[in-house]
Parts: sequence; C-alpha cells; structure tokens
Amino acid sequence: MTISRTEAGPAVPEGFVVHTESTTSILFAAPPSSSGTGTAPVFLNPVQEYNRDLSVVAIRTWSEARQAEKRKYWEEGLRRKWARKRARDLNGAGGDGAEKFAKPKSTGAGEDEGKGKGKEATAALKEGDDDDDEGEFLLSRYLILLTLRPLAQQTQEEGTLPPAPTFKFSLLEALSATGLRAIRYAKELPLLRYVIANDLSASAVEDIRRNIAFNGLAPKGLHSIPGTEGMPEEEIKPGKEFSKAQIEEAKWGKVRANEGDACVFMYQHRAEEARFDCVDLDPYGSAVPFLDAAMNAIADGGLMCVTCTDMGVLAGHNYPEKAFTHYGGVCVNAEYSHEVGLRLVLHSLATTAARYGRYIEPQLSLSIDFYVRLFIRVRTGPKEVKAVPSKTALVYYCHTCQSPHWQPFGRVQERVSEKNGNVNLTYHVPAGPPDQVKGDRCSECGGKFHIGGPMWAAPLHNKAFVRDMLTHVEEHASDFKTSDRIKGMLTVALSETEAPLYFSPSKMASLFNATCPPISTFGSALLNAGYEISRSHAVAGSIKTNAPRTFVHDVIREWIKTNPVMMKNVKDGSPAKSLLAKEQTHEVSLAHNPKVTGALLDNIKLVRYQINPQANWGPARAAIRGAPPPK
Repeated sequence: MTISRTEAGPAVPEGFVVHTESTTSILFAAPPSSSGTGTAPVFLNPVQEYNRDLSVVAIRTWSEARQAEKRKYWEEGLRRKWARKRARDLNGAGGDGAEKFAKPKSTGAGEDEGKGKGKEATAALKEGDDDDDEGEFLLSRYLILLTLRPLAQQTQEEGTLPPAPTFKFSLLEALSATGLRAIRYAKELPLLRYVIANDLSASAVEDIRRNIAFNGLAPKGLHSIPGTEGMPEEEIKPGKEFSKAQIEEAKWGKVRANEGDACVFMYQHRAEEARFDCVDLDPYGSAVPFLDAAMNAIADGGLMCVTCTDMGVLAGHNYPEKAFTHYGGVCVNAEYSHEVGLRLVLHSLATTAARYGRYIEPQLSLSIDFYVRLFIRVRTGPKEVKAVPSKTALVYYCHTCQSPHWQPFGRVQERVSEKNGNVNLTYHVPAGPPDQVKGDRCSECGGKFHIGGPMWAAPLHNKAFVRDMLTHVEEHASDFKTSDRIKGMLTVALSETEAPLYFSPSKMASLFNATCPPISTFGSALLNAGYEISRSHAVAGSIKTNAPRTFVHDVIREWIKTNPVMMKNVKDGSPAKSLLAKEQTHEVSLAHNPKVTGALLDNIKLVRYQINPQANWGPARAAIRGAPPPK
C-alpha cells in the first residue's frame, strides 16, 4: 500500500492548532502562550510516532497473514463441498464408481484393524454434516483420494476456484485520547473494516469526533452508497445489492468514537460473535488493569498490541512489590532488567489468557526508549495451555556477578506410542533448584543469590513474522517517517538468539577490574567455541548468547593473560578477587572469527538505537483532567 498525503486540508477552527503525522492531521487546544509550553487537555506525545509507525507495520503484516489463512480455510471448505457432491454422484451412479467407493462389510474379528491414522484422517476431512454412515464413509474415502492428486488436476476436475473474498478485520483502540492512532489505522490499513476509538473522558471523545470529521471520515449517511439515490432508508438493507460492511460504514463511519470505561466496553464484547480481531492497548502507565478484559474481547487468532510505560517498575529494582502485584513476578537488579521487563509483561499476558483456555504467541516484543511494546497473537487450545508452566520460570541470579540460572515451573515429556507411533505429551513437575545453584552463594564469585520472576522463559519473537514485517517496511519505506529506525530494530530483533537475557562486555570486564576487550573479540571467542551470538535490541553494546556464564567469565580470564589486571587496585574480599582467583576451566580462543561481523551486524549500516529526537524527550505529561476544549 502506498500512502498518499495531501498538503491542503480543511480550515483550522479558532483556538486550535494542528498536529500532522503521516496521513493524519489532528486538532487540539492551542497552548495558553505562544511559547508552546502549555499542556493540552488531551494526551499526545509526538515522540511516540515510532510506536504508531511500528504498529501500522505490525498490524498490516498480521492482517495479510490472516487473509492468507482465511483464504486457505475458504478454499478447503469449497473443495470439501465439491468432494461431497462428487461422492454423492458416485454413490448414486452405480457400476464401477459405486463399487470403487463401496463400504466394505464388517468381518467381525478384524473390524478394528487398520483404524488409527485412517480414522484421524476421516475425522479431519469431515465437515460435520448430517449424512448417514454410508455417506460419511464415501465422503472420507473420496476426500483422501482427492488430496493425493495434484492441485491443478483437482481444479480441472472440480472447476476453477472463484476469486476469494476479502476478509476484513475489526479493531479496538481502547484508550484513544485524541484519536490520532485510530484515524491513522483507518487511513493506512487496507484490510481494516472499522476501528472503534474509545475513551473514558467526555472531552477526549469530543476531540476524537472533531478529528474524525477534520480528516474526512465522518459518517456520510446511507444515501452515500452508490445506487441508493431516491431509495427510502428503511429499504437499504444488506443483500445482493449492498453489503453489510457498506451499510455499516455509511451509517457509522470507518472510525467510530465511543465514550466509556475501556474494561466495561471490552467485557460487553466477550461474546464470540462480538469480539474484535485486533485490540490495541496503549495506556499512560501499565496495561495490566486492561488485560483481563482484553483477553475476553479478542477473537481467536487475533492480534493484541500492548504498551507499558512503567519502566521504573518493570526494569528498575526499587519496586519489587509493585512488579509482583502488577505483573505476577519480581523485577531484577541486573543489567538485563529491560529484557526481564518484557518477560514479566509476557508472563502476565500468558497467565491471563490461560484462565480462559487461551494461549499467547509472541510475534514481536521490544523494549523501546521509556516503554515496552508487544505484539502477540491470542489463540484457544487446551494442549498449548498445558505447556504454559514449562514456558514460565524463576531466575536465580547472583547479586554481584549477575550470573542467571533458570528454574522452570513445568516439564513437558514426549512419549512415543509403541502401538501406533503417535507422540503423546505428558506434563510434570520439574526438579529444582537449578544444577548451578548450590546453597545460597554463587559458585563463580561467592555473591548472594537473588530471585526474579516468575516470568516468560520462551522466545520473545516469531522470526517469520519479524521477517515479514521487515520486508514490508523495506517495500514501503516512504510511508513511515521512522522507517530507518524500524528497519534497524527489526533487523536486530530478527538476528537475536533465542537464549534468554544478555550481557555487556564492559560490565563483564569491570567485574574483574580488567580492561574491556573489543566486542568483536568477545564475539569471536564465543563463536570459536561453537556458541551462538547476537546483539540485543534492548541495550547498545550488549551480547546475547547460549554460552554458560562460566564460559563468558573464562573469556575475560583468557583476555587478562595478555592484558593483565593491576592487582594493587583489587581489594581483598572484593568480587574481583574471587573471580580472579578462580581457575579457568574452558579452552578459549580469542582469534578473529570471520562470522563475527555478520553475527553482530557490523557489516550493515543500521539505525539500531534511538538518538534524541527532541529536547527533553521522554514520557509526556498526562492530560489535564476536566479541562474542556475551546468551543
């Protein structure tokens, strides 16, 4: 989709100023002074343009994947109808055709022989019709034969597939404020059916309606539909002439403002037919108060977009009690706290979904500037819900050297049936504590263990989804002002190893009172030993690896052999003294590895991390409550 921008627009009412972002211009009350230092009665943070651009890319990517999935189901359903008709024709024709598909008579003793896979295939191919046993058997036999033939042959025999319908989606922005995000979605998401912009504040909803009209998206009435000229409105109904979507958009518009409590509104849409395909939660602070309602209001396979800006709780260490009460896990006092913050939010999402027999699939999880932004798909499935404990873990980490050790809450075991070869999963309580934790002291430096979590311990991203997002933004770079940064962050996220947490070489070196080796030297040592490495999107200069922390420490010990530590600066009883006294247990090669440049993305020119977009940037002030907009 290529976004078109028009320079000219409607006249700006007196007392308002215009803020333009991408395709959308919105009105908000002019600051009280010409200096522009006032605060508007609604919340708007221009720095969050990156968040909104990224969201457009993510939702477009998801909607295209959803369209492909829906088309596949539609085609399968159509072929099943063709197959049912052919099976019935063959059954009624007699002769060879009927004999070929005739149901064999029962032989008694061997009746159950050959069940299993054939039975499963029949169940998977049946559509749930009310045919008798004979008809169901004929249908399943024909469907099995049909699926074994090439697609081109099926199409030739059954007829050419008609054009697939377009499967559009509904979207809820639960906390809309100005309506900027919702209006951008309406203009920039080709497969969007409608978006509801909800806010609790009456003045905010008034602004939303004003901005909808200012952008030319106000409802145009039923007679705006071509072919309705002169028709009474009561006769304009969904049917062959007019689609339901056409009538809804003409009557209510593509962006629909709603004044109400976000949670109450979402609970009112928990019926399966009333759910939204996409729910966007972008609050001022934590999204936790809205998660339960959002899980009830999102359709199966839907995309949930979540922002949390309370990084002092998620990535800090001064409020462990608040992290636990909000997210169900304790934050950590370690350099990898920003990734832990992401995992705490995912843990809260996963446990909230599991209460309703649903599970999450993280598509993209990013720690950005002063907030986290996550895109997850929500699905229903009892088997996947049972696996949630095995994707949840505590982390034992040394308060001094920050070495992490994971303790999962569950264990999944595969059992292969000797009878039919089927793989069955069983779920067990894990053993603990982790093997590396012996007592309450770290075996590396003697520091005390602290505990973080429970938190999400599975991958943060869906690599295929991130790759599709990256392809999309590269093809439509001109649509987004922040496209360079989106490409940079997505490229880093795509390259990340699935091993949890990261470290910085400078932090590792400081533990030994040593000079810091170049990041390429550190990466080469890990690659030479056969471990995976990547950068982390969360912190500049960091490394993610599946190497144990004992090996990471041995890299520093190997470096010290040629870059010795000044022992006069190492105090007795210090952590550095303990780490230096420990013998190296791994063979480490610091020789340059040619793969390190690609692994650390040093061969690509990227905008990986944020540069200051404006003076005093960061979380903006909250909206002034009760301040009415000018009339």
